[in-house]
Amino acid sequence: MEITDREVFEIAMNAEIRAREAYEKLASAVTSDIMRDELLFLAGEEDKHRRIIEKMSESFVGSRTEAKKVNISSVGEFKVVAEKMGEVIKKPDLNIDEVYEIAMEAELISERLYRELAGYAATEKTRIILEMLADMERNHHSILRKQYDYIIRYPELYKEEFYDQLMKDINFNF
Repeated sequence: MEITDREVFEIAMNAEIRAREAYEKLASAVTSDIMRDELLFLAGEEDKHRRIIEKMSESFVGSRTEAKKVNISSVGEFKVVAEKMGEVIKKPDLNIDEVYEIAMEAELISERLYRELAGYAATEKTRIILEMLADMERNHHSILRKQYDYIIRYPELYKEEFYDQLMKDINFNF
């Protein structure tokens, strides 16, 4: 595949848009206020990332306009996990465990995508920003992992009404 800096930015923006949409759909499907808030926070973060990438794209116009051969394996992985997420969200009996597992996988793939894209950046500034975005995606994974671990550890508790109050009382949520 051959790619220009502009195309690198387009790939990254599309990945952020898909992630935001997935979190918004998940947020509308969960009953826990804590989980909903966390998922909406992540959706907002993905939208911020999209805006950052959009600004990068505008400020680096002309950095490298000739195409460069690249091999970005995580693009295919991201498409697969996005399809999995779409299928899971459409199920009438939404499995929260499965949703979190797929969301965590998507964050790790997004991290790899940005690290790979950073390797093809035409400028040092572009590379640094893409690496920072990769670090942020890793942080998103950590947020999801924290909640998922509690869901797995206490499967019945998180379904009960007092779960949200408990999480608020112990200030567990970020």
